[in-house]
Amino acid sequence: MVTYSTIVASNAHFAEQHHLGRVCVFAGATAGIGLATLKKIAFMLHESMFYILGRSRSRFSDQLAGLTKINPSNVYQFVEEEVSLMSAVDAACHSILTSETKIDYLCMSSGGIPWQGPVYTKEGLEANFAISYFSRIRLVSNLLPLLQKSEQPHVLSILNGTKEKRIKEDDIGLEKSWGIVPMIDHSTLLTSLAFDYLATIDHSKRVVYLHVTPGLVNTGSRKQRPDTSKGWFRWLGLLILSHIADFMVRLTGMSLDESGERHAYVLTSGQFEPGSWRLDKLNDVIPDNDAVVSYRNAGWADKIWNFTEREWTRALSAM
Repeated sequence: MVTYSTIVASNAHFAEQHHLGRVCVFAGATAGIGLATLKKIAFMLHESMFYILGRSRSRFSDQLAGLTKINPSNVYQFVEEEVSLMSAVDAACHSILTSETKIDYLCMSSGGIPWQGPVYTKEGLEANFAISYFSRIRLVSNLLPLLQKSEQPHVLSILNGTKEKRIKEDDIGLEKSWGIVPMIDHSTLLTSLAFDYLATIDHSKRVVYLHVTPGLVNTGSRKQRPDTSKGWFRWLGLLILSHIADFMVRLTGMSLDESGERHAYVLTSGQFEPGSWRLDKLNDVIPDNDAVVSYRNAGWADKIWNFTEREWTRALSAM
């Protein structure tokens, strides 16, 4: 366990070193853990460029003003796109790729527990699966040429690393058997295997891929609630579960400030060699569990990547 006092001291020391000219991309940083991490990084860097992807610039205007107060030496550019859409991710990436010569930090934290059930985008992907996995990996893939030009590039996906489990192997996209738990399990394992694949093909041998679980964090955000379209008994069961989850977060969850500090620490830390890493909520590197080892040894990293590319193609052809 890396103690919170150690994290705070390390981040403060990093800030004092006056790092200049970094380029950062944040997706999912309009609220919650992502925003907390963004604020910490904004304080720790100087004269750096921040791209913040989100749905509404007007709704983020107060936070943009707050970031400028935290550190006016940086430039903060809001990129208004719907990140659940692959076409929108491509548009956002095109804007960044034509404006920058490198990317140092990519932080992704979009998504949450989909209590409301499956919702499909106009590209045909289930929205929560798209936000948690497909759009994040699309961002990495699109921005990889600029990440490879950084001296110490870090890619951070705040999701559920270290919690990988076996998946429904005959229904990777959950088209026949969508559920809250399967969606979480699939997006978790697919992220770890996709990061393994990207690390393997990284000719630059520079990129650090970090798949992190934040644990329970008291974000104070209003949670999604289940709807009644699947029946009242299911709605009542999910509503009770969502209230129990909210109570446990308030009772035992990590503070938002600490979570932001910890994710800022791993995003900027020089302790990681290039490659794919899984970290727990206290920033410890956890050895790959049986599920990851089994799937990797069976060649599933390549299989998952091929599946991901097919789904991207299908989504983009729907527009």
